[in-house]
This record gives sequence, C-alpha cells and structure tokens, in this order.
Amino acid sequence: MAQQYSVAEICKIIEYKIKSTPELQDVWVRGEITSYQKHASSGHIYMTLSDMSQKAQNPRSTIRCTYFRFAQTTLDFELKTGIEVEVLGSTGIYAPQSTYSLTVKKVQKVGAGDLMQKLQQIRERLLKEGLIKSDNRRELPALPRRVGIVTGAGTAAYRDMLKQVQERYPHAEIVLAPAQVQGEAAAQSIVAALNEIQEPQWKCDVVIVGRGGGSAEDLMAFNDEAVCRAIAACRIPIVSAVGHQIDHPISDDVADYAAATPTDAARAVFPVIEDLRYKAENLTKRATASVESRLHLTQERFLRLAEKEFWEKPYVLVKDQAHWLDELESKLRFTFRNIVNAHSNALNQLTPLDILLGQKLKLTRAHLTSTSGRFDAFSPLATLARGYSVTYAEGKIVTDSAQVKKGSKITIRLAKGGLHAEVTELD
Repeated sequence: MAQQYSVAEICKIIEYKIKSTPELQDVWVRGEITSYQKHASSGHIYMTLSDMSQKAQNPRSTIRCTYFRFAQTTLDFELKTGIEVEVLGSTGIYAPQSTYSLTVKKVQKVGAGDLMQKLQQIRERLLKEGLIKSDNRRELPALPRRVGIVTGAGTAAYRDMLKQVQERYPHAEIVLAPAQVQGEAAAQSIVAALNEIQEPQWKCDVVIVGRGGGSAEDLMAFNDEAVCRAIAACRIPIVSAVGHQIDHPISDDVADYAAATPTDAARAVFPVIEDLRYKAENLTKRATASVESRLHLTQERFLRLAEKEFWEKPYVLVKDQAHWLDELESKLRFTFRNIVNAHSNALNQLTPLDILLGQKLKLTRAHLTSTSGRFDAFSPLATLARGYSVTYAEGKIVTDSAQVKKGSKITIRLAKGGLHAEVTELD
C-alpha cells in the first residue's frame, strides 16, 4: 500500500528536497520582469521573472522572486516591468500556498556581470603594476596658487567647484581643461585634457579630474584603463572627484586623493581663507604675547641684578672663588706631601744599588764560565789535545784514503804544530 502524507508533510518534503539540492541554491537566473510590486510598509519587493526565449509562447515559463528589504542594495538602474535582469538567489517553497519562489540576494542588469569582471581585471593589472595608490599618495599643497580642473565646461560639477572657490579661497587661479566626460569619446578626451593641464605654461599646483553623478554607463569613462593610467602618471598631485558618495570608479584608486563629489574635491583642495586669517591672527597674538612675556622677565631679571652688591663692591664676585682656591691649594699640598712620603718610604726599603750590581755581576760571571766550559768540551782543539790529528790534501780534509795517491803531498794538523809528509803507501 502506498504511503500517505498530509498536505503539510508533502510540502515539507518538497521544501527539504529543494533546499538540499545544490543546483537550486545560490544560482544566477536571467529573465524579464513581467510583474513588479514594492510593499509600502515593509519595503520588500515581489516580482516575477519570465523566460526571454519564450516570448512567442503563451504562457511563458515564470518564477516568482522575493527581494527582502534587508538584502537590498543601491542600484544604478530602476527596477520595473519590461527590463531584463539577472538575479542571484536560492530556490525555496512557500508552504501555505505550495508555491516555489526565488529568494533574491542580488540584482543586476544583463551583462553587468561581464562588465564587473572586466573592471576587476583592469583593477588587478593596475594593482600589479603599482599604479593603485595606497601608501604612496602625494600630499595636496596646503596653499595652491593655481588649480587645474579637468571636467565638462559649463557642467553642474564645474559650477559647484567654482562656487566653493568663491566661498573658500577666492584668490586662487583656476585653469579649466574642458573634456567630454560621457560617451564613447570621453576617455580619449579626458586623457588629452590631462596631458594638456600638466604642461609647464599652466603652472598648476594640483589637478582635479571628475564629473557629477550619473548611471554606471555615464561614469564608465573614469573606469577606462587609459584614463586611469593617465591619472596615475600625472606629474602633479591629482584629485579624483566622480559622481556621488556611492560611486567608486577605478580613477579613485589611482589618484592621490579620492573625493566623494566634485564639491568635496574643492573643499579638500581649497582652504577657507577666513580660517587662515583667523589662524594667522591667533599665531600673531600668541607670538606677540610670548615676546612681551620674555621681555618682561628679562626686565625683571635686569632690575634684580642692578640691586646686587657687586655693582658697588666688585670684589664680592671673586671673594668666594678666592676662598675656594685657597682651600684647593691646601688640599693639593697635603696630597702631594703624602704621595712623596709614601714613595720615599718605599725607596728606603729597597736593597742598595751597589749590592744589587755585585750580585748581578757574580751571576753573569758564573753563567759565562759555564758556557765557556761547554764550548771548550765541543771544540775541535780539545779533540786534538787527546791525541787526534787532522789530515789535509790540497787544502781539503782527508776522510778517505781514496782521496789521495802515492806520492801525494799531505799536511797533518796536531794539537801543537803540524807535519808535512808524502804518501808512500795506501791501505
């Protein structure tokens, strides 16, 4: 007999099966929004995606989607019916109505994923080459005399920056390098403007490059690799000022300073002249007060010195020093006397010099006598004295009879005197 289930039980089994199937969890689903509703009080979004490839069919395959408010992020496009999107979510079942739906975690326009991947590749290349700045950002000049701005002429962003200049630092000079900041030619235009603004004749101390907010497509020029490389290569400290606070183009990563908006960029670059005046006045007051205080202390010290006794009796200046010198002289004499006495006692205890010399000569004479005896014992003359002799032939000592012949003249050396002989026979 087949097993029986209640409706609730079968719904739970289906829900378990769906949640335990990896292919149905964290998946990207593409489709056209054919119904859209945002709940007024909760903020949750309920929409239906239909298969784009089945437009000719009726009905098309659909799936319900729930996009809870806590999971929602700011989008650069408007969610509405009729647009094609990609959603990331997990499939589940709503048991009370026995309907399955997709719980959405992320929504993006079709093709946005490919674009994000491309931008990530650009960012990784720039990071590998050391062009993305983190620790090596240059400081902005504290008091810029001339500031270059690369943006669209007559745009709201340019007007906002000029307004900040007038309010904060009206003495600054502005050099505008107009550029197209939107559209297919924007990247090339921005690069050309950046190259121009760096020319020596413009004498800019800092450069601001940017534009106002807009859609992701509007800001795409500031993600362009050529633009980012031009910003990174800028010889002058450069500020990236693109869009609103939620926008973060790659130009922010390669610039020396990333401003949330063009207005914030102007605030970062231009000091408030009134604040500078206040600081200057405050420093002047502090410096004046410090000098006056030092003068007052010096005057008091001089007046106290003027009341001193030594002005009328100069000898009091050296009185104490003279007394100190007398004491020091006494100490030196006493110390010297002790040292002399100590050495004198030591000398008196030493053996007289003539006795030491006599002992040394006696020892030396005994050593010489002993050495002479050893030399005599090994002397050839001592050997001759014992009855030996030395025979010479032709000036050479004869040690072998083969060295001479019959009739050879020889000389014989004795202990006393010598003999001259002729060889008559050889043994």
